[in-house]
Amino acid sequence: MWRVVLLLLPFLFFSPVASAEEKDPDWLYEVKVTDTIWDICKSYVADNQCWRKLVEYNQVKTPKYLPPGTVLKIPRSWLKPALAQALVIAVEGEVSVSRENQPDETMLAIGDKLNRSDVVTARNGSAMIQFADDSRLLLKPNSSVRMEGLRYYQRGGIADTQIRLLKGRVKASVEKLRGAGSRFDITTPAAVAAVRGTEFRVGLDTEDGKAVMLTELLEGGLNLENDQGEQTLSSGEGLRAIEGEVLPEPVKLLPRPRLDFSASKEITLPHQLRWFAVEGAQKYRVSLRKNTVLLWEMETFDPEFELDLPQDGEYEVQISAVDQFGFEGQARRLKMATATDI
Repeated sequence: MWRVVLLLLPFLFFSPVASAEEKDPDWLYEVKVTDTIWDICKSYVADNQCWRKLVEYNQVKTPKYLPPGTVLKIPRSWLKPALAQALVIAVEGEVSVSRENQPDETMLAIGDKLNRSDVVTARNGSAMIQFADDSRLLLKPNSSVRMEGLRYYQRGGIADTQIRLLKGRVKASVEKLRGAGSRFDITTPAAVAAVRGTEFRVGLDTEDGKAVMLTELLEGGLNLENDQGEQTLSSGEGLRAIEGEVLPEPVKLLPRPRLDFSASKEITLPHQLRWFAVEGAQKYRVSLRKNTVLLWEMETFDPEFELDLPQDGEYEVQISAVDQFGFEGQARRLKMATATDI
């Protein structure tokens, strides 16, 4: 007989727009105590006349002394290549990768390295991708992304990651961006989500022939921008961006469902897991993870779900409410440890 212990945990934490590089031509670098204009040029710019150009571009009055904390603007087109790779740390089910200059797709595997322009497609599966600054992207089933840009400057720990969501849904867990100039962007035809150390979800769909981007911010800061303007999201807010339209005001996400089970939290499997209905919910999304792997994700219209687990081990269940506009609310997380009684 299966025996499982459930532990409640606090919630922790996802016309075509111009490219991020066109929108933000300058890379911002914050001067450190030991920096000189020549060191900065040597580290980040290929042009041997960089120091002259950088002084002129930033109107630096004292090139021999840069006060710490000064922010220098460096056009992204000047930057020397500092290409990074992303690492595949988890794969479940059918996930493939299409690489530039390779005619055929190959199945994705743990340990694979991803380069700029690689396209990863999850069909009946999911994948977790880790970037140079330890940020992670969970690609959910029936979704596809392209590695639009991967750069990492080890000096200063500056990461520049750009992901294009081609279809479906992703969830990002972004490390706190350490250096001025670091960024983590997810782009769709409807808008660009620019991150400031956060956890958030992004979904892409179509409506009347236009791209629709649903963004749900779980923790941290997030800026959304398209050709018509921009909006800033706070934790617990979502925004529905439509291609070619002005970004609306953010809306509040639905709260975490409250579970309805005995105080002992001792149950046997399979078990009918129940929670109290969330006002405004049209349906609920339930997912099961083991370590970093998304095993499955399902939806139910009722505030209950028959839960079973494939084998002994430690798992995490997430339950969230989805409103009439498709926004997925804050998730209730449960850690579960199972063992077989003999």
